[in-house]
Amino acid sequence: YESQLQMIQMIGPSDNEYIYIDFREFEYDLKWEFPRENLEFGQVLGSGAFGKVVNATAYGISNAGDSVQVAVKMLKEKPDASERDALMSELKMMTHIGSHENIVNLLGACTVSGNFDTIVLLEKKFSCCSGDGTDTGQLIKQKGKAYLVIQQHLRPQAYVPGHAILNMLFILCLSKGSERWMFFVVLFLYASRQMVEEEDFNVLTFEDLLCFSYQVAKGMEFLESKSCIHRDLAARNILVTHGKAVKICDFGLARDVVNDSNYIVRGNARLPVKWMAPESLFERTYTIKSDVWSYGILLWEIFSLGVNPYPGIQVDTNFYKLIQSGFKMDRPYYATKDVYRVMQSCWALDSRKRPSFSWLVSSLACQLAEA
Repeated sequence: YESQLQMIQMIGPSDNEYIYIDFREFEYDLKWEFPRENLEFGQVLGSGAFGKVVNATAYGISNAGDSVQVAVKMLKEKPDASERDALMSELKMMTHIGSHENIVNLLGACTVSGNFDTIVLLEKKFSCCSGDGTDTGQLIKQKGKAYLVIQQHLRPQAYVPGHAILNMLFILCLSKGSERWMFFVVLFLYASRQMVEEEDFNVLTFEDLLCFSYQVAKGMEFLESKSCIHRDLAARNILVTHGKAVKICDFGLARDVVNDSNYIVRGNARLPVKWMAPESLFERTYTIKSDVWSYGILLWEIFSLGVNPYPGIQVDTNFYKLIQSGFKMDRPYYATKDVYRVMQSCWALDSRKRPSFSWLVSSLACQLAEA
């Protein structure tokens, strides 16, 4: 196990040679320690080869007498020393990164010996939806695939950005008898225009999609300011709360990459090939500008409403040739020309020509103001 999120210590002369900070040498600040006995564990939110993320209630973590819902990140039973070191290093790194409204923030940890190894407590302002749709408004991709029920009112007019034409429910649905997540799109026709124009949480407008994109850019701008690279930026690692606030996470520890078709065997590793920049695919080089490429793919996911990138294209020799040749996906249905231009700028073959996250924040802020 290794956290995809890394903090850069220094950059080599070529701008592509990153040396990461080795947090194994750092002391853990005990101010983050939280008593295990004050944790009440609930359902498993996700599990993988190395560990799992579990819903829990933390009593007294903010104020005495209060209870807070948290996501607990923990290793599998009987982890080896390298896996323990990796999670502990990730914990130390998170204490150095600090908090931001658009990332899943650290609340505490339990490292003192007990029935478990080190566990990490993360804020949890989202909840798993039940299959009946009673809880709505979430884009949580813990297993790497979206669960979207899209309700769209079809009218003869052309699509007009800014109109509440999308009535969407984001529903997490675990198929019975299977540990695999499925992607469902259900289309409903409504005779009533009033339902389309409801301003409740079930309605997503073009501005909402743009705002999600803006918030991710803000979170990545913060990580960039902390010399951090994500290395697995994708919709499956983006959480949306009931208040439509977006948070970037890294739950790779709890992802079943062996059975997740988004992770393709390349060399001796399983990699999210369709989200990776060319320099990462062909040179094993990961930089902040590699995250920018992945952000462009994420934008495509958002404005296609969860379609898997490069639809209809198999990951084979021809796919890699396409990427090397500068192939770019077509504009997704719900993206304006301005949004698509942002995507294209993220997909520049020369990483030096890709925008910074600060530029992306400014560009999307302007588009939001005009929407």
